[in-house]
Amino acid sequence: MTDSRSRNEWQERSKVWAATAPQGKSPDDSFNQMIIAEAAIKPGEDVLDIATGGGNPAISTALSLNGHGSVTCTDLTPRMLETTRGRAETLSLAIVRYAAADMRSLPFPDGTFDCVTCRFGIMFPDDKIAAASEARRVLKPGGRAAFVVWGPYDENPAFYVPRRAVASYFGDQEEPAPARHSLSAPGTLKTILDSAGYARTEERELRYKNRVDDLDSYVSNGLKRSFAKKIAGMTEAEINTLKQALFAAWEPFREDGDVQVPNFARLGLGWKKS
Repeated sequence: MTDSRSRNEWQERSKVWAATAPQGKSPDDSFNQMIIAEAAIKPGEDVLDIATGGGNPAISTALSLNGHGSVTCTDLTPRMLETTRGRAETLSLAIVRYAAADMRSLPFPDGTFDCVTCRFGIMFPDDKIAAASEARRVLKPGGRAAFVVWGPYDENPAFYVPRRAVASYFGDQEEPAPARHSLSAPGTLKTILDSAGYARTEERELRYKNRVDDLDSYVSNGLKRSFAKKIAGMTEAEINTLKQALFAAWEPFREDGDVQVPNFARLGLGWKKS
């Protein structure tokens, strides 16, 4: 089996994400709270979070359980899980568990969890139906899964604004939309869940604006996460010039004194038959 991104590539990306991840609570918690609400997660439940990455929505989910229940975090790369572990320890979240795992082959018995969440992970395995089916397998009868994918590239300035600004700065052509937007068409996620055997499937839009209080940190972290190879070897003066170009690119999104970044995702819900 292969993925659209190799294990080695995720290992490399995990180094940058570890360096730029929050230390405790997420400063931008909106999507996390939407997932918790839409999936009706409540204290006392056992939740599995697939492709946890830097800890979203796992950390927010664990906080919402108020010490009752558990959150098990899985990710293809152990380095990502260490980032999540550090956040959980900072917040004294003893109910969080960890397991390095491929989402297509989870190391848990059938019927283990009340709920499965996956924020921005299902876009990447080549066999997405197999990954969704594996999540259904580990659900208890009557349990539910919530998968979140990015909406269209052109409706997510968090991605296209920096990519276009950086391409312009270097005199490059803008590259095609990334794989993260591959499930952005309406109904695509629901079709995957239907094909994976879920019942009562539905798909919903998730939209909000992220108010950026510190644009310098937002831009700097974005460069480190998405353009590490591009800026490698640049002088501090060159990076500052690039950052000025990015600041200018974000000006059209300024409202009430702060930059507010629209975000658009789709959430797919499905239940395991009782």
